[in-house]
Amino acid sequence: MLTEIRSDVFKNKTIKFHEGLNVVLGDSVATNSIGKSTLLMLVDFSFGGESFIKNDGGAVENLGHHSYFIIHEFGKEKYIFKRGTFKPDLIYICSNDYEEQEAITLDYFKVFLKAQYKLETIELSFRAIISLFSRIWGRENLEVKKPLHDHPSNNGEECIEKIIKLFERYTTIRELSQQLKDKNTEKQVLSGAFRQKFIPKITKTQYRKNLKEIDRIQREIEEIKSNLAKYAINLSEIASKEFLELKEQKDLLLDGKTSITSRLSRVRNNLNKNNHIKSTHFAGLKKFFPDVNEEKIAEIEEFHCNITKILKSELKASERELQKDLELITDEIKKIDERINKTLSKIDNPEIIVDRVYNLSNSHKETVIENNYFETEENIKLSINDMKSDLKSEKEKILKFIEDLINDKIKSLVTFIYSKNHKSPELTLNDKNYQYKTIDNTGTGTAYSNLLLLDIAIFELTKLPILIHDSLLYKNIANDAVSHFIDLYLKQDKQSFIAIDEIEKYGQKTKETLEEKKVIKLTNQDVLYVKDWREKKSPNTYEPSRRQ
Repeated sequence: MLTEIRSDVFKNKTIKFHEGLNVVLGDSVATNSIGKSTLLMLVDFSFGGESFIKNDGGAVENLGHHSYFIIHEFGKEKYIFKRGTFKPDLIYICSNDYEEQEAITLDYFKVFLKAQYKLETIELSFRAIISLFSRIWGRENLEVKKPLHDHPSNNGEECIEKIIKLFERYTTIRELSQQLKDKNTEKQVLSGAFRQKFIPKITKTQYRKNLKEIDRIQREIEEIKSNLAKYAINLSEIASKEFLELKEQKDLLLDGKTSITSRLSRVRNNLNKNNHIKSTHFAGLKKFFPDVNEEKIAEIEEFHCNITKILKSELKASERELQKDLELITDEIKKIDERINKTLSKIDNPEIIVDRVYNLSNSHKETVIENNYFETEENIKLSINDMKSDLKSEKEKILKFIEDLINDKIKSLVTFIYSKNHKSPELTLNDKNYQYKTIDNTGTGTAYSNLLLLDIAIFELTKLPILIHDSLLYKNIANDAVSHFIDLYLKQDKQSFIAIDEIEKYGQKTKETLEEKKVIKLTNQDVLYVKDWREKKSPNTYEPSRRQ
């Protein structure tokens, strides 16, 4: 835990902390810009935060770059670190005499803290665990309608994932997500192979045709096996079967060739035509129509010429494509003719039986491969859909559990702070977003009270190691309620850090508790730093942006 922050720029030089509640006290008139929020920023800074560097209340501008010694204790071990404003990503491990010994990175420092707090089972970085619950003026996590947003740029899905991880319920989701990711990778690899034509891709219609073809081939092979002696005597029967199959294929190709030849002929006829108006015809038009607009006709002729050029370009491209198709289909017809001649030449040759079985086997193999790849693709699609459904269902169950857990805890906290009949805010979680609201009461005090309730509920339910709450959160909450909130902080051994002022109004008992738990008291005279750079202003003007 954090036990000490010391610096030469502090007026008191050293600020010591303890387990449980740590209070930064303001004065009885709520004087601003005396360092309350800045000290909370430094607490966050001591846990690897970076908000102090971006929003230091003018410390660097007025004090120059400076350093802080940060002491953490875990068990009986004391660890002293030094972190400065000039290079805040560089941290020094120090001796008990505060001498620099070894430099480490900020990332290493945060990993060290996560390990010391025994948070390895939470699948979040150390800062991702604690940052949301460091609610200090100047940070961007004070939006009461979006209490799970650490920053306005976060989306709802990110917030949901973080809360699942914080409650250590992410293992199953991670495993299912990885399985889904792996299956999607399989799909992408297969799709790429189809696209590059490394493996054949067929449609469902072709798949059904292939099933019939596989059945036909298998029956014919079985028939040849069963009647081998008969076929050895009557070879022409096998030849006839193969001849008929080849003839059917050739007829289909000839039909295709006729169609392509006809289309090619039409394209070539269109290329040979030239129907636009010739300028030589203008004189004849002028003779019969003296008032004709020759310039307008010339424009039309030019337009027609341009259209003709475009059409000719497209027609030539079409001609090349059709010619290519014609050559391919002619080549296929030639190959089939060769196979027909070969088949007919073997009518009296027993080798035809071997060739027939060989060809059937090859066709069977190719068709089976096509269908296997089709089935593989279909099975992957089904698996992906099932995995998505399983993941969605598991996530919904986990979110419902966390939602019930938090809302039940909030209800008990509300009963403790207000009464049994007081309405509780409710958190609703889904896989993409969340809502947190109270029915019938939308006042500022209620909004901040709800924020505190949510934080304390999660603080009690999880391994969240620290909680930081700034004084602005208490400003509009009823005094009795604030007193009860203080009692809730006291119930925890884990460290909480709060800034609060005007403590007399919370009653004698709470006043005594806050004074007992204070780590420093800041007033108009006793500010945080050795230098006071405030402008002269009314002590009751709340301007946190000008704080020290």
